[in-house]
Amino acid sequence: MKGKRRLYETGRVQRLAAIAAADLRSPTRKRRYNRCLFAQVAPRYQLATRCLSFGRDRHWKALLLDRLPEATEPVVVDLACGTGDLSLALARRYPSGQVTGLDISSRMLQRAQQRAAGAALHNLRFAEADMDDLPLPPQSVDIVTGGYAIRNAPDLQNALFEIYRVLRPGGMAAFLEFASPPQRWRRTLQLRLLRLWGQIWGLLLHGNPEVYAYIARSLTHFPDSQALDCLLQRIGFAPPRSRSLMAGFVRATWVTKPFSA
Repeated sequence: MKGKRRLYETGRVQRLAAIAAADLRSPTRKRRYNRCLFAQVAPRYQLATRCLSFGRDRHWKALLLDRLPEATEPVVVDLACGTGDLSLALARRYPSGQVTGLDISSRMLQRAQQRAAGAALHNLRFAEADMDDLPLPPQSVDIVTGGYAIRNAPDLQNALFEIYRVLRPGGMAAFLEFASPPQRWRRTLQLRLLRLWGQIWGLLLHGNPEVYAYIARSLTHFPDSQALDCLLQRIGFAPPRSRSLMAGFVRATWVTKPFSA
């Protein structure tokens, strides 16, 4: 038993070291990185989101959903659904709709499915999928959401094109995401503070400071707020609406696919 425990701990340390050293510039390597990272953090992911957000995560997600359209039977997809916070809330908000939570991590999906089973939500299902290649027909979805999702896309532009492809004209996408300001000095300061905050909670929750330092690392390859808005419009979305949260460290964004698309 002690030998097995030692092997497990050795493997865990090696995986965490790989997470810290991962190169996020390659879509293939980032996809592999995501699978490794979120398998490790899945057991404490809900606690981590509460701690990292100073307990504001639930409020931000409620705000994101409050601005979604009123609909009777919408088809809703929650990208990178994790342990299911947004998916469960969407299923409750649209009891006659069809809600699907997608995630690349099977460990995250297992926890989401357990929570859904306990809540007895029959309009909610989960599936393993990559947001760069959504298993959905064109113009088949009314609402797409993502809580801390698009920053983790292996190829952001391709993921946004996929969201645009599956949305029906008039459909809405809503994202809650860590953000980077366009000003260079603010961006540098914010990334340093976010890295330090992530390291503290990575050490406390997992014994490794690099586990949540990945948030700041991933933001170095993510467009700033203005650039993201421009990218969304180049893809074809209407001008985004947004709200900055936690002094600009987090941002909620809502975009629609024009009827003329």
